[in-house]
Amino acid sequence: MPRLSTLSNPTGLKDLEKNRVSIVVDDQGAKAAYSLIRLDVADASLPAMAHVVVVARRGNSEMRVDHGQVTCWDKSFIDVSEMGVDGVWTFRILFALPDSPKLLASIENIRPNGLGNSESLIALEPASDLGNVPWELVVLEQDGRAVIRFNRDVYQTAALAEADGYFACLVIPEAVRQLALWHTRDPATLAEPHWEPFKNWLSLHGITDEPQVDQSQDEKEKWCREVVSAFCERHRIAETLREFTKTGDHE
Repeated sequence: MPRLSTLSNPTGLKDLEKNRVSIVVDDQGAKAAYSLIRLDVADASLPAMAHVVVVARRGNSEMRVDHGQVTCWDKSFIDVSEMGVDGVWTFRILFALPDSPKLLASIENIRPNGLGNSESLIALEPASDLGNVPWELVVLEQDGRAVIRFNRDVYQTAALAEADGYFACLVIPEAVRQLALWHTRDPATLAEPHWEPFKNWLSLHGITDEPQVDQSQDEKEKWCREVVSAFCERHRIAETLREFTKTGDHE
């Protein structure tokens, strides 16, 4: 079927929910592969002849795979090893009739089962180019989000990093501080629509004021400290870390 435009959004395009889909990724062996193991669109009024196209993304790489008709899609594992070893796995699913570039429906921003929470403020991705640096924060300005790139020599997957309580306690507060600091350098970014989730996150933590262009550096740093303190208080970071230290148990 013809290549489907990622920008195609004709009238009547259906935006379906992510909970209709389950994708698993096996990237621990010599070759990475994924499988579309579940797709529940029975009530979406899609034509039986519609095809399912999975767009796999990792880092700067992208691959499109036609999985066949929506009523009997291909569930086998698809080799995506050519996409490299770095970057967060994300998927989108497109639905279209054969030989038609017009999209009927799509499911966006899908994360594989067990590889982290796609709704989290700061996503995690393994990186193999950090040497002895344990992690770094990368702000994806155009996406309105940030990513913690962690050293793959320490944790093989995002799921392993998230499961380690020490990682969350020791890394996330500093990542939050860096993200807040990034916004103080250009306060106008908080008015941009794609940063709305971050503004909502700030409100959830009781931060309703915003940094201003004419503020002093001390005032901006004070705002950053307030953001981090609010986050740590809400999630009891120091208390949790103290308990881990006492028991040696961070399950």
